[in-house]
Amino acid sequence: MHYQLNEEQIKHWKKHGFITLSDFFSTHVKHNLGQWCDELTSWPETPGKWMKYFETNQLAARQLCRVENFIDYHQELDDVARGERTLQLVSELMGEPAVIFKEKINYKFPNGGGFKPHQDAPAFVSFNQKFHITMMVAIDDCTLENGCLQVVTGGANKPHILSQEKDGSISADIAAQFQWTPIECKTGDVILFDSYLPHYSEPNRSKGSRRAIFITYNKFSEGGAMRSAYYADKREKFPPDCERIPNKDYSAGAAIYNVANPISPMME
Repeated sequence: MHYQLNEEQIKHWKKHGFITLSDFFSTHVKHNLGQWCDELTSWPETPGKWMKYFETNQLAARQLCRVENFIDYHQELDDVARGERTLQLVSELMGEPAVIFKEKINYKFPNGGGFKPHQDAPAFVSFNQKFHITMMVAIDDCTLENGCLQVVTGGANKPHILSQEKDGSISADIAAQFQWTPIECKTGDVILFDSYLPHYSEPNRSKGSRRAIFITYNKFSEGGAMRSAYYADKREKFPPDCERIPNKDYSAGAAIYNVANPISPMME
């Protein structure tokens, strides 16, 4: 059954560039998100398949930060990411047919790092696309303590890339002027936001994880299905540790694919 956005939700999207939904996924999906995520966590680092990325946490330990390119290997999460109901919802917000561009799970375990203020759009310019929508699905409850998503309201759908620091984050003087709004949410809740929306999150200062799925979609009119091309390019320029060539410099790839992230740029 298709999800019907109401007038207030559509109005909020057009004004602010994001909306939150608590009733999009079924109770069954919400109940199983944690288990499905645990299955991905247990998968070994395997060249040529799913892509696991790590960070050095606040205790100087190597810690899983992200898993990408997994829907081809997990049917239930594939249904979450590109089932008919999901694509219909995103297409309605796009104003035209949408197609999945990429998917990831950000783990943010205890002591895991935050993500600096940034926009998603700069990471996609090499694919000649101008607009994306990301759907965040909360696996764990997201709170201020564990580093929930924080956004700037009122900046909807403005195709403007803000001035950046060398690491791709929004210039510190600009970010400091913004009024940031935290979005706390429950397991299975959904946040949809456009690729120009400034957002960030704090480190996880709690004793539990703050895992969330982030699925990004592009307009089909902007190149069609580009997911395979995206991951082929990322695997070459900024591969996971298990695929990296010792002593090879991946800094150029990191400038594209490690924007404002806590992921370790070099294999440790």
